[in-house]
Amino acid sequence: MKSSSLLLTPEYFKIILDKVYETFLYKHNLKKLPKALQLYGYGAFNDDKPSLKKDFEDIGSEFINGKYLYDKSRELEKGKPIIKLNQHYKDIILLYLGYKNFNVFLEENKTSVIEYEKQHDLIYKDNEDITYYYLNYYFGEDDTILKGQTIISNNWKKIQHIFIYPLEDGTFREHYSNGSIKRQGDTITIKTNTLSGDRYIEGASEIYYIGHKSPSNINYLIGTYCTFDIYTNTVAGRSILEKCESKQVMEEQSKTPFIPPYIALEIRNKRIVNNSFVPRNALELSSNSPYASLYGKLPGTYELNFNFDTGFKEILKFKILPTNYQIITLTDNVYIEKDNFELLNKGSVINFRFSFSGIIALERVNIYFKTYYLKNKNGTQEGVFSGIDNENRLINGTLIVNYIQN
Repeated sequence: MKSSSLLLTPEYFKIILDKVYETFLYKHNLKKLPKALQLYGYGAFNDDKPSLKKDFEDIGSEFINGKYLYDKSRELEKGKPIIKLNQHYKDIILLYLGYKNFNVFLEENKTSVIEYEKQHDLIYKDNEDITYYYLNYYFGEDDTILKGQTIISNNWKKIQHIFIYPLEDGTFREHYSNGSIKRQGDTITIKTNTLSGDRYIEGASEIYYIGHKSPSNINYLIGTYCTFDIYTNTVAGRSILEKCESKQVMEEQSKTPFIPPYIALEIRNKRIVNNSFVPRNALELSSNSPYASLYGKLPGTYELNFNFDTGFKEILKFKILPTNYQIITLTDNVYIEKDNFELLNKGSVINFRFSFSGIIALERVNIYFKTYYLKNKNGTQEGVFSGIDNENRLINGTLIVNYIQN
């Protein structure tokens, strides 16, 4: 920390002010503080009576402006987010309280973790730059989990990603991107540029949640990215930055094939890929587009009659809204926590996937049945299902689907 002015959070300025008051009362054997004019020593105060101005001038040889500390106390009352003490006042107050420097004061007066980190960042933000090293995990090209190196410097303002691609001959291909970091509330956003030929072009956007903590104290950053891959497809997905103890550790671990299970669990298949082509019409948006007319017939009311292989039966009713394709449960005391549905095999099969809570024998279920029922405004269709029941048993069976179009 440089010997200059001191930036304080309101929380820590109040701690300092309260300790100054306590010291003043003890020093002069007083029961209560005098009025502001006399306490701080400005305006029409009595120079023969105790004041902070006199106490401070006894410590140093320079003139003390008594109103300065009063003005700072008013800044606290008005809710100013950062309160700045000049170097002379900072040094005098610390000596008055018996501290050699603010670092000792801060360590001896820790409050909550959040407030401590806020104050810590304020006083150390102009320190000599510290470089932080991370492993960068993401689900990448060719449907594999990849990892690279991430280097953060300049007090969390600059970032470099080195994306590492293992080759069949045991060597590695590296792609570099450089960018800037900006903190916004409880998130950090990253914008990077990637070298293309002989010039840098705009690359990726990333965002990570950090809460109200100092990012340098966080071992894992979980966020999302949006960029283009080595095949020039636009992609998005989840990424995790894992802090390393040193540059050497980062470099060594980034080139090993091992992916920790706690990373693979969170990263695998967390990726969206848009192929690099421009559709000429709605039927070319993707390979599924030709079956959009069938998809448009899915909204309606469904009654699913489950026949377990054990002989047990269960009924689930729900509807798919025609406006936004949201699924709404119609069975009392049953809540659908997660749902998904899609057309398979050129639109000939529909797959529903549900997770439930409430009064129902099913916990999770995967359902398949043909889409023949969509030819009419109502119909019945047979299907199959498998999943887990509410006693954690693996189950399967057949089902009957009754459908009424909206």
